[in-house]
Amino acid sequence: MRTNSPSPSEAGAPKPHVVIPYSYADHEFASRLTAGLRLDRVTPWIDDIDMSAGAFLVHRIMQAARPVDFVVPVISSSSLPCGWVQNELKAVMARSFRGKRIRVLPARVDDCVLPSFLISLPVLDFHRNGWDGAYGDLFIALHEQTGAAAKLPRSSFGLPRPSRLT
Repeated sequence: MRTNSPSPSEAGAPKPHVVIPYSYADHEFASRLTAGLRLDRVTPWIDDIDMSAGAFLVHRIMQAARPVDFVVPVISSSSLPCGWVQNELKAVMARSFRGKRIRVLPARVDDCVLPSFLISLPVLDFHRNGWDGAYGDLFIALHEQTGAAAKLPRSSFGLPRPSRLT
């Protein structure tokens, strides 16, 4: 039987710190992603402020209490017109924070066409690959980058499926 308590080796492992920017239309998905990451002992940061309302992603990353390892933007036909996708993500990709680069892993949640500057990145395609496939890819990428031991993700158990993913 699976338990949620960490093993001794998990307790001291580095925990990836992830920022999840999203537009209001994608709030349900972003909330589920956050809950899944927390179950899998990843430190997600999600802001309940709609990024399309003029929040500045670069500023929030610079003000984070601990260094950010990844930005996992929720990309959809609703978020693409938002300035943060076009401007803030480009700025995050082009600079380093506290002497290190932040890896951007876009989470595509519908059949939108990705902007050209995101095409060269590995994309977590929740629309085509479903929750389990794309979340598994995210889980592995987070742990490979930080050197944490990657076990099977726990998040598939007991979380409701976002209605936008069919």
